Amino acid sequence: MTMEPEGIPRHLTNAPNRVYYFDIGTGTWHGKATFRVTSWRRLRRSRIGLTNKLLVTAMHVVELLTGAPKQESTIVAKPNEGEFGQADNVVRISKFGVTLYLLEERYVLHSDGIGVTVLGDERLGPVPRLLTRSFTYSAEIRDEGMAATYLMPLLGAMWTADYRVTPDRQSLFAELVCDWGRATEETHLISAPA
Repeated sequence: MTMEPEGIPRHLTNAPNRVYYFDIGTGTWHGKATFRVTSWRRLRRSRIGLTNKLLVTAMHVVELLTGAPKQESTIVAKPNEGEFGQADNVVRISKFGVTLYLLEERYVLHSDGIGVTVLGDERLGPVPRLLTRSFTYSAEIRDEGMAATYLMPLLGAMWTADYRVTPDRQSLFAELVCDWGRATEETHLISAPA
């Protein structure tokens, strides 16, 4: 039996990061994602590079013309892997059946019960291996596992993403902000493991 630093068996702990990913997050979630440029002036002055500026502009315009894209996410719990457990997540954002964004993440939980290191591989657009990258960022789980804050490097900028779980644990709402943009996610639990 794996023991935590305090001598508590791993499976008996109610650490916020384990609650968030294993008790609440595990399963398949569906919903929608939004993306908006909130300041074109700050976007123009940003140092995110021409490619990211073109991607941001295209994402903004496509959503204005066609509406919010669909978001699907599947989280698989791996409570016995790593120091304090891990979870894998695949996020797919699509419109009219075409993948606009694909993200594969591994959440590595810290034994402090709060911290998380996220290892991500992303693809922008429908063409495999064209606009891809791997990156690492951090998260902190709060409110007894009912909320999380991620510091995410996306589209050349640093974003703060705040996620909040509804009291019934069936829905998740997020707001992601950076100096020039805002994105939201609204997903609902479709199926959980038995």
